[in-house]
Amino acid sequence: HFLDAIAGIDIGLVVIDEVHCVSMWGHDFRPDYLFIRRALDELGRPAILGMTATATPATEREIAAALGREPEVVRTSVVRPNLRYDVEIVDGEEDRLRTLVRRLHDLRGASAIVYARSRRSCESLARTLRVHDLAAVHYHAGLEPVERGNAQEAFIEGRVQTVVATTAFGMGIDKPDIRLVALYNYPESLESYVQMVGRAGRDGRASDTVLLASRSDATQLRRFARSDIPTVADLRSVYSRLRGCAEVLPEDLASGVARDEPDPRVLIGMLEQVGLVRRGFDAGRAMQIEVPDPPADAAARIDALLARYEEEALARADRLVRFAESRSCRHRQVAEHFGETLADDCGMCDVCSPPAAAPAPKAPAAALPDDIAGAIHGAVLALRWPLGRTGLAAMLRGSMSAPRSAQRSPHFGLLAAASQTDVKRWIQLLESGGALEAFESDDGFRLLRARPGAELPRIGSPTGAGPPDEGLFERLRAWRLDRAREDEVPAYVVLHDATLRELATAKPES
Repeated sequence: HFLDAIAGIDIGLVVIDEVHCVSMWGHDFRPDYLFIRRALDELGRPAILGMTATATPATEREIAAALGREPEVVRTSVVRPNLRYDVEIVDGEEDRLRTLVRRLHDLRGASAIVYARSRRSCESLARTLRVHDLAAVHYHAGLEPVERGNAQEAFIEGRVQTVVATTAFGMGIDKPDIRLVALYNYPESLESYVQMVGRAGRDGRASDTVLLASRSDATQLRRFARSDIPTVADLRSVYSRLRGCAEVLPEDLASGVARDEPDPRVLIGMLEQVGLVRRGFDAGRAMQIEVPDPPADAAARIDALLARYEEEALARADRLVRFAESRSCRHRQVAEHFGETLADDCGMCDVCSPPAAAPAPKAPAAALPDDIAGAIHGAVLALRWPLGRTGLAAMLRGSMSAPRSAQRSPHFGLLAAASQTDVKRWIQLLESGGALEAFESDDGFRLLRARPGAELPRIGSPTGAGPPDEGLFERLRAWRLDRAREDEVPAYVVLHDATLRELATAKPES
């Protein structure tokens, strides 16, 4: 293995970049970092230099324990006075999109990174930005290496203004003239926030950062923090597959883990933390595994580990929400979180120095037409270029995400006063009644067209007249999570949140 190859070199110094990754409870835990201490022992315990931009005092102590050293800590200030920290409160998805497009247009072509939570949202956001004449590409770990390389080169070389990315576009990115980093969703922790916004203004010039936050984001972040935690079933599945194995490839274990769950190496690292397995140095890509007889309290150890993991994840989420909702200096909050004191207000955040002028409020939407079915049917008949279900709904609601051709339609925003759930339901009613029919284009897209003279269904008032039953909504989400785990699919494949909310509002009896 690798250590055999370098054993005779007489290593004098080992440099560990992103050393916070050794922390099991850090925001970017990487299980292979746990081998560094053992590797150092094999190499005769050379001197080490650990580098990180985001270690709190608590993480600092965990790093020292993980490496078995008492380090001499050298700190530079976490305060970046050239970065402006803004938090913009948005009212729903449309306002979030509108705010992002405005901020990117204000840059007048300067470079920006937009961080989004999921691969799907990265791709759809980049498409939407291009519709609004913004040169954008997407980047995430699901792309082929050539695709990732092309996207990164286009951005670094300035051929595109914006890259929309997950956190996969992070470590190692050092473009000095990024003038805006926008966080489309809450990240998982304040450490993650600092890592992301730290990509801006590395040339020392004034640069902007913005976190887009809505009133419901705090609840969603807590759900996201929980959803990212492995389950007892995940750990048991991997543990059972390891029994009797001395050597295993990561992909041999992946089939026993739901696609949204952690890398099998992370699960093995967790099992190792509670003494259920011992992992040796890899042989090539294969993990060397030793599984002793399970102790009597194995289940209790796993339960305690997961409980601590959830507690830590929720604490990180709550700290970030306090940062966003607080009206105290944002640079001071960051400094204090990392064990530093900032004496004066920064003058470089939306709290200490509010924006000069707020954007003009959006004009209220026009009232819904009396004949909703006829209006939808007529709008589809008048389309020059046919649309699919999603594109049609976006056009009728006047959404920023609508295709360019749809935004030019005179019917753009016809149903802006209705919710997205209602518009999608109305389109489905017309389709099931035969007034709209689906067909496949020559290039394989599923589109809709209107049947002239078709009988139209009667569409009543929107279901969104009353609020959903939140207790029922949460029970439906819990059922969906169980079903998703049973079927080994992501939760959205079972039902979207919008559908669950509609069920919790309408409460159908059949």
